Amino acid sequence: MTVTVSDVIDMDRGLIGPVRPGSSLGDANTLMVENRVGALVVVDQNDLLVGIISERDVTRGLQEFGLDVLDKLVGDVMTSNVISCNPFTDIRDATEMMIQNGIRHLPIQDEGKPQTLLSIRDIVAVRLGTLESDNELLRAQLEEMARA
Repeated sequence: MTVTVSDVIDMDRGLIGPVRPGSSLGDANTLMVENRVGALVVVDQNDLLVGIISERDVTRGLQEFGLDVLDKLVGDVMTSNVISCNPFTDIRDATEMMIQNGIRHLPIQDEGKPQTLLSIRDIVAVRLGTLESDNELLRAQLEEMARA
């Protein structure tokens, strides 16, 4: 059975933000801190995905611009070559995309419009749930075999 991204996360949870390329990086950073998230999607005036701004981008911007980084615009430091998928992507494929590209947040979009973010935390929760279910099944089978 194929498990898709939409099977794993609540697609209705929406997005925190999103932010625009012309938004202040300081404001975007505050939004991430206040909401305890590691990334925000960046959209244009038509709400189409144009980038992602993550903690890594802020750190890289700090290296490049120094302490003035928070005065920069999101567009100055965002990642514009965004890896994304859709709600029907197999969760294993989405996980592989994240691993192969060294990313911790994967925008889920439909017709170019971001719906939510899949995070590495979501993947860990799914894998942990699967392992716990498998463990319970194996334990039950072993108990059954011991009784036989």
